[in-house]
Amino acid sequence: MPFLYGGVVQDHRWLTEQQFVDAVAVAMITPGPVVITVAFIGYLVHGLLGATVAALGMFVPVYLIVVVLAPSYKRWAKNPQINAFVQGVTAAATGAIAGAVIVLARRSIFDIATVAIALISFAILSRWKVPEPALIGGAAIAGLLLKSI
Repeated sequence: MPFLYGGVVQDHRWLTEQQFVDAVAVAMITPGPVVITVAFIGYLVHGLLGATVAALGMFVPVYLIVVVLAPSYKRWAKNPQINAFVQGVTAAATGAIAGAVIVLARRSIFDIATVAIALISFAILSRWKVPEPALIGGAAIAGLLLKSI
């Protein structure tokens, strides 16, 4: 997400910061958030064709790599170098997700109401296993109620 933000908002200025945050928010309520985010951005930039090209450009290479490499996975699964590589990729992905959280938080948590919603959401997630759509719905309702006050 930080790289996507840099290209779409900062470099090309295809979207505003708020549009980017909206794209990510829409994507987070669906499976495959990155593909959905990219498709939404593609749609905003160039309509249905942009959405289609962006989604295919994000999804097809990964799909092809999985299809091509999956049959030989068992052969490589016990290789220590491959395992080290996979652990490194996992660590990098975790860092990228953390970076995305920071980028989104800076643009989404900007006043007392959003700080309260974020802290309460974090507390709920720390204590109970709550489905994400329920948490997002509750936070949306809280935001609407707080905005009307």
